[in-house]
Amino acid sequence: MSFSSKVLCSLLVILIGCLGSVLLVFSQGAALKQDLDHYPGASTTVHLAGIPEERSDRILAVLSAFAETDGRSIVRIDDQLSNVDGGLTGVRIGLVADPVNLSSALPLHFLGTALFGAGELRDLLTGDRARSIGLDANESDVIHKIPELAFAPRIAAVQLSRLVETSGTINGAYRIAGANEAQIDDLLASLEPLTNKSAQTMQTELRGKQTDAGLAAFILLGFLLAASLLLLFLLVFEAIRSSRALGVHLLLGRTTSGFVLSLFRPVLFSCGFAAVASSALVLVLMPGYALSPALAFTAVSSAAAGTAVTLMCIAVAAAGPLSIKPVDAILGRYSKKILLVTISGFYLFSVAGFSVAFFALDGPMKEVGALTDVGRSWADIEDQQILYREAPGNDQASFTGQSSKHARDIYEWYRSISDEPGVSLVSTEHYDRRVLDQWHGIYSSVPEKPFWYMAASPSYLASQGFTLADDLVHRASRGERTYLIPGSWTARTKQAMHEWLTEDSRIDYEASIETSYLKSPAVSFVEYSPRTPLFMWNVDPTLAQRVVDPVILILTPENMIPFESESLAAVGLENSYVKLTAAAAQNFTSPSYLDRFSLADNKPEFLPVSSFIAGLKKTIHDFLALFATVAVFLCVFCLILLVTLMKLFSTTYRESLAVKRMLGHSLSRLFASTIIVVGAAGALAVGSAILAQSTSALLANIVMLTIQVLMIALLGRRYSQLQISSTLKE
Repeated sequence: MSFSSKVLCSLLVILIGCLGSVLLVFSQGAALKQDLDHYPGASTTVHLAGIPEERSDRILAVLSAFAETDGRSIVRIDDQLSNVDGGLTGVRIGLVADPVNLSSALPLHFLGTALFGAGELRDLLTGDRARSIGLDANESDVIHKIPELAFAPRIAAVQLSRLVETSGTINGAYRIAGANEAQIDDLLASLEPLTNKSAQTMQTELRGKQTDAGLAAFILLGFLLAASLLLLFLLVFEAIRSSRALGVHLLLGRTTSGFVLSLFRPVLFSCGFAAVASSALVLVLMPGYALSPALAFTAVSSAAAGTAVTLMCIAVAAAGPLSIKPVDAILGRYSKKILLVTISGFYLFSVAGFSVAFFALDGPMKEVGALTDVGRSWADIEDQQILYREAPGNDQASFTGQSSKHARDIYEWYRSISDEPGVSLVSTEHYDRRVLDQWHGIYSSVPEKPFWYMAASPSYLASQGFTLADDLVHRASRGERTYLIPGSWTARTKQAMHEWLTEDSRIDYEASIETSYLKSPAVSFVEYSPRTPLFMWNVDPTLAQRVVDPVILILTPENMIPFESESLAAVGLENSYVKLTAAAAQNFTSPSYLDRFSLADNKPEFLPVSSFIAGLKKTIHDFLALFATVAVFLCVFCLILLVTLMKLFSTTYRESLAVKRMLGHSLSRLFASTIIVVGAAGALAVGSAILAQSTSALLANIVMLTIQVLMIALLGRRYSQLQISSTLKE
């Protein structure tokens, strides 16, 4: 075995071991997700779906009051999915429980390590509402870290009220632990009038969900398969190339098994080193986990898996020398055609894998392009500041849903600045067909088609170039809920929308914040011509960033209903209402100004939009780095096979090549069979990419074919000269 082959095979063995470790850690991430799917143990699930958000506070208050007594607890788990490939990237656990009498089902353990225990949970439940166990939104909010599992979904535990607030929805699956059947029945009875759902409906899962590890696990599995095939290819190549050496070995009276052992000894040594490295890598990829029997077994399993793959490759490669007859080995007789056909098959398989990989990457690459467009669309408003978080301060009851004092304070603060320069308000929502279907039975009239809804202040609309008549602004400022409906809609569609908006604006309960509208309700509708693209504060790449025909509510402090007036303290990129310029934030969030509205103790913190979309940009950069890694690996894999194919062809037919070259034959004629195989494979790959309309695969195959043509020209000249020199020396 040549020195270069020894090095390459050793590197492949180590790579196989490392990839096996990474994939095993991926599988542990899946096992952890399964544990979370059944957390907490022995719990009963209540499903809330299709609940209008204006009822969130009252439902949350009922859930909190139920869970904070008699050792009961309620847990809601939200999955966070990647915008690129839809894979699971994070799990947010929202909890509410009695911190004095915690349920024994709440501490979470995995692989013999406590992810969080009773002490950590008490600190979370009794601390600041923005705090978290594990990284949620901000590093400074973490009160206790959670042991990390590389490539697994990031886990964060927060208070349930914080989860509802930041997710923007009360809908979800609530898991109740520590309650008996009668107590759960009482809870469902309390929720029925708030949700308009029967107890049976709330205990029935209306839809399932499925998440996966995303594209990375698929790519790593492809890498492992490719590395294993390449190792097998090289070992078979070296075994066949050493057939003459085997013949000499047998003439000297030595055994075939001894020759095979000496041939593959460097690979076996590398296998031992790879086993140790593989076990160590598992421990490195699981920082914070205690070395327990379960973790040790996981590390040893990883080493055993990589070793098994390598030994299988060695066994297959050794089958040839072990089965060859001594006479054939001495004379160097073996089927050259079968060998070349086999090697060509390996090459064709690699090209097919190369193309398929880029077919699979084409969809995510389009998503990255869409995300890039999203990030570019946000660039115009990235200096705008939105509410990031607040402290409970003296308003503990407000933050637990027992009081509305803080909401009133925020409302009075916004009302005092609503007409000031640099202050605007906007909230948008896209209602798709699924949401509209859920509204049947909740509303007597439901809109006919999906639509965008925008509640915006006159200042925000003006900043978007949307001109409002002074009369409309004046009517909204007096307390009239003035809606702008696209004039391009049909009369029937507009009528259905009128009826739904009227019903949605009707308040049949006593509000904690009294506005002019609530004192004298008035709703009006005005048609407008859709011409101006309005920015919708949307990060979903599947939806439009700018829309010309939303339903618009001209929103002022005087025409708000409780859902709006009590949502002014909403946080986050898509949930926040109040938008401030840097100058306005400096002026109107100063302690002296906030103190006028009893908000100084709450310390509201506004951050630029650029801070919130940093994660979106990181997603794009991470995927581009992953894409580049895949492209380089696949390219190198195919080129190694091409080099091996050329080398094997020139070695197998070295006498013929030397004679023909000295007789003046061209390189294209000498290596015609290799050129035909490479050209046909490349043409077929390009044609398949065109038929599949895969831009990524098309560009990758054209670039790869060009590189291979150049390499054939260089390698053909080099190998033909080497064979001439070798033949003349003999």
